[in-house]
Amino acid sequence: MSEADSVSMTVRVEFDGDAVLVRGNQALVKDRQLRLYFGSLLGAQRISDGWRCPRRRRELGELALQIDRYLARRGFSVSRDEGVDDSVRRDEERQRSFARTRKAAQDLREGVTPFSLHEIQAELISAGWNNDERPLRPHQLDAVIHGLTVGNAANFSVPGAGKTASTLALATVHQNAGTIDCIVVVGPLSSFRPWELEAATATPWLRPIRIRGNAGKRRSLYGDAVPGSLLILSYAVAASDQRQLITLCERLNVMLVVDESHRVKRFRGGIWAPALLEVSKRARVRIILSGTPMPQSGRDLYSQLNIVWPGRELTGPRDPFAAEVKDHFHRVLDRVTPFMIRTPKRALGLPEATIVRHAVELSELEAQIYNLVVQNLRRRVDAAGSVERARLEALRRGRPLRLIQAATNPELLGRLDLGIPIPPVSGAPTLLSRLDTYDPLTTPAAKSLKAIEVLTGVVAEQEKAVVWSSFIANLDRFSELAKARLQVPVFQVDGRIATGDEAYDDNLASPADAPETREQVISSFLSCRGPALLVANPASCSESISLHMACQTAVYLDRTYDCAQWLQSIDRIHRLGLPPTAKVVVHILQAVMQDKPTADFLVDSALLRKEEVMRQLLEGAELGPIGQSDNALADAEGDFSDLHEMLKYLLGIAP
Repeated sequence: MSEADSVSMTVRVEFDGDAVLVRGNQALVKDRQLRLYFGSLLGAQRISDGWRCPRRRRELGELALQIDRYLARRGFSVSRDEGVDDSVRRDEERQRSFARTRKAAQDLREGVTPFSLHEIQAELISAGWNNDERPLRPHQLDAVIHGLTVGNAANFSVPGAGKTASTLALATVHQNAGTIDCIVVVGPLSSFRPWELEAATATPWLRPIRIRGNAGKRRSLYGDAVPGSLLILSYAVAASDQRQLITLCERLNVMLVVDESHRVKRFRGGIWAPALLEVSKRARVRIILSGTPMPQSGRDLYSQLNIVWPGRELTGPRDPFAAEVKDHFHRVLDRVTPFMIRTPKRALGLPEATIVRHAVELSELEAQIYNLVVQNLRRRVDAAGSVERARLEALRRGRPLRLIQAATNPELLGRLDLGIPIPPVSGAPTLLSRLDTYDPLTTPAAKSLKAIEVLTGVVAEQEKAVVWSSFIANLDRFSELAKARLQVPVFQVDGRIATGDEAYDDNLASPADAPETREQVISSFLSCRGPALLVANPASCSESISLHMACQTAVYLDRTYDCAQWLQSIDRIHRLGLPPTAKVVVHILQAVMQDKPTADFLVDSALLRKEEVMRQLLEGAELGPIGQSDNALADAEGDFSDLHEMLKYLLGIAP
């Protein structure tokens, strides 16, 4: 018989200021396992007949629940004070609510629903939804029905599926029913304008409020929120204003929407996810939105799902969740699927984009420079010996991305690029000497000249186009060339352009002194009358940016091995809402030397190989991790297969 069995099994759990008291039984301080649990795991202080457990960084009620469950599993009869008892009863109700919701969600997947598309449409119109200007597609109405059924939901539909409109429609039904008073949207700064535009079009009765400025101004804006308010704020502001958001949730029934929710994917650490988790516990309705919910791995779902169900009903504890993702990911998806909806791209009914590949002959000097880069990489590989692994490592250290730079604009080899952090070439005297003779002002890069030729036809048709390059220095050079040769407005967006609140400073003498933001540049491009160009790198325009209503032509000066960025950049002009007569055309420029392929063709082949799998991950109905990393250079330079093909190319094994 254990020490715990030799005495009464009744204990008392109660709140004591900022701690939880557990007392009334000598077994609590004598039993070895109980001492380890309270003393080591919870960091509790020993008292005469029990323990005083500090709150630390947890909510007091959450700590009390944890202790209550543990003691029940050990066979104790737990007596609770009113506060602890209230926490336990609320948790039991939450568990019952989750069980009811899971049953309703599973029924919905089997086609059993208390709602119909017709009923939802009628409800929306009666609530003031502008159906003339923003009619909802069937998949968007399905998202509304799903949200109403499961209460707290994840919409993981593909980029460009109209998640913003679907969520506003869901909020409209909730508000008309009195479930919520106002909406709080937390998202990237690039999402602010889309939310405002959609709200103005579909729900003119909503009052958008951007939460920005210094702490005092933001506090005043929260105080101004009333039923019908749509508050829009960034992740950083949400983390800073956690207390004000909790107060708002206590004052009004809030629908919390976390847009591009994969941004709070950090499995451990960080400040955004913990802050949003605390706010979500007080929100009346919780919705997360992302077209790419798992950019790296299945673990990316952990923080996002806990915002939807902050009691960890969908995930369980952190470490067991990580183990399950690793060993039984299908079980995680089975558990999550009823609470999420995903519209694949094929359901949007979009016309196929036309891809046009252009072979671009390099100038004599460009070809010499390109061949010198090839020779330098080949020497590195030869010096590594005959073992393939050593050769691949030598190739990676030699920066194979330099071949893409050389094929695009040799000037890039002599610069530290701000977009993809690859240093300038060094220690190659002959190559550096050739670079010194290259003058992009006198003789622009061949691919840039070809882009001007392609764009001349676009401009003649009075249309707009977006020009993509992964290298910021190349964007700068091409912008200058396009302004001089095409005589049209040219707008540029890259990582140096402020994204919004980071450009805001209350100490400025006037708003006119603030630097132009990314949002303003894109808005100016879209609203500009007549032909115009947007020159951008994919990394700066990967989320919440829609160009399709005004621009359906894209020109790629270069591409890297990052397939996700390639497909996401196409989504900027190929998404729901395209005009019926629109023809989306994508021009890909690929350098050749006397009709012989350069590294551009290796990249094209690699992207075609990856595209089928990546499209399924980004655009298909099933969810899966994309496999990106936090290292932009590593993603751009490719995986083992890409390096292997590059090695064969350098050794003359591949054409």
